[in-house]
Amino acid sequence: MSARMERALILADKCWEKANNTAPEFVERYLELCEELLTTKPLVQGDEFREYCNMYKLYRDSKLHPNVWVSGVRALKALGWIEPLAKVVPTQSHNHMPSVTLWRSAVFYEEVKGVRHVPDT
Repeated sequence: MSARMERALILADKCWEKANNTAPEFVERYLELCEELLTTKPLVQGDEFREYCNMYKLYRDSKLHPNVWVSGVRALKALGWIEPLAKVVPTQSHNHMPSVTLWRSAVFYEEVKGVRHVPDT
């Protein structure tokens, strides 16, 4: 991994830490909504998390950096709730990136087994 990428990941973690310190209610609601989304869909595109939150009226607090949405997805990965599968073309209108990550939900309800597994947080 390049030094530039390492710095970017450190900044992403700092952004999420700042969000938690500045607007803990945003972070808590974000996690609630993402868990809800991940229990209902086995695959989620990276740009869907923000749209899902917006659908439920969770918007970025003005005190938070716009990259908090990306940092939030990084937090979901760190929690073990998602794992990357591939890069895909984004579907949401807000996205200006040429590709986003397609994530596999680790908390998806597996109807066949009848068991819902939520990784330790």
